[in-house]
Amino acid sequence: MDGTAYTFDVAGLYEGLFVMSDRQTGSIWTHYDGTVLQGPLADTGTRLEIQPLIHTYWSDWLEQYPDSLVADRVPEFIDTYRTVQPGRGGISELFRQTLSSVDERLAENELVIGVDNNGAAIAYVLANLVAGPTVIQDTLGGLDIVVLADASTDFGLAYSAMVGGETLDFDVVDGEYVDATGSVWNQAGMAVSGPLAGAQLQYVTSFVTEWYGWAAYHPGTEIGESDG
Repeated sequence: MDGTAYTFDVAGLYEGLFVMSDRQTGSIWTHYDGTVLQGPLADTGTRLEIQPLIHTYWSDWLEQYPDSLVADRVPEFIDTYRTVQPGRGGISELFRQTLSSVDERLAENELVIGVDNNGAAIAYVLANLVAGPTVIQDTLGGLDIVVLADASTDFGLAYSAMVGGETLDFDVVDGEYVDATGSVWNQAGMAVSGPLAGAQLQYVTSFVTEWYGWAAYHPGTEIGESDG
C-alpha cells in the first residue's frame, strides 16, 4: 500500500479471531476486514483490500488453471502445522473470552457465506443450500447481488449482478452458472462463454466463515434466505 509491502505475524486475538502485526510499523490489523486496530497506522484510513478466495477441489482448480503452483511447507514450522475443520462445533474458552457479544440466532460454528456491501451485512447458511452449484439473488445496501455457491465444497462468493448497467438473472443449468443471455460464468465471476464471454462481475466483499466471527464483526447482520 502506497509503495510499501507489509509483512505480517500473528499478534493475538480480537473478537474471537486472530489479528496480525506488521513488521514495518508494529500496527495491529484484523485479517477479517483489513482495518488497523491500533498502532501508528490507526486512524489513517489505511485498510487492506479484501480479495476473493475460491474454495474448491484441486482437480477442479487444475482444469481452469493447469499451471498452478502449490505452496510448500516451511521446514522450520513443520511442527506447528495442523488439520483445521471449518464448522466443527465449539470454540476454545480463550477465543470466547475475547468476544464482546455472542449472537445466538445461529450455532456459533455454523458455516455461512458472509457478504458486506458498504456496511450492510448479510449471512447465508451453507447447510441450507442444495448440494452442488447454486445461486442466490438478493439486494444488499441498495445493490443487486448474486451469490455463486457450492455447498459440497464450502464455496460461496458474492458479486454485483449488474453488467453494462443492467441486472442479470442467474440460474444453474447442467451444473453451470448461467444468466438469462445464455452466458456461462465461472466461480471467479467471469463469463467463459456466450454473448457476454470475457465480462467480469464486480466482486462484493464476501467469504465463507463461522457464524460467531461474522456476527461479532457485523453486529445486527441479516440472515438471508439460502434455500436455493
